Amino acid sequence: MIIQILEILFFSFLLNFVLYLVYRYYISRKISQYLLVLEDLNSRINKVTSKRRERVYRKLSKDIRKYNSGLYFYSMLQSFALLGLYILGLFLIFTMRFTVYIPFYIPVLTQSVSSRHVILEGPILVYILSFLLFTPLSLRRPKANIN
Repeated sequence: MIIQILEILFFSFLLNFVLYLVYRYYISRKISQYLLVLEDLNSRINKVTSKRRERVYRKLSKDIRKYNSGLYFYSMLQSFALLGLYILGLFLIFTMRFTVYIPFYIPVLTQSVSSRHVILEGPILVYILSFLLFTPLSLRRPKANIN
């Protein structure tokens, strides 16, 4: 039982790590490029006097919207990739059948079997909890310095 739980933890970590690598080597570069362009546009708006600022903003607003949309797209891509990997892993976990025992009784989640407490659908619950544990690794995003 412990080996199967460790396999699920490793599998969950592996899926999140794959998404982290995709983020690190592809998505973060795109997001960083878009953030630099947005910072440049913001600095161009802040350099002009207050009388011309609105006119310059109207002139640059189409570019600002374009780069903001790009940021939203890559953030959404990262979230959808996480969701897709989660569902893929969930389908693989459905094939695992083993019992998970815990030392105490939880009214909705456990069932008593010969004075031992068995978690109902134990592998799926372990997978969900382990995926929640490793999700912060895969959903990293850079901080913007836009004032």
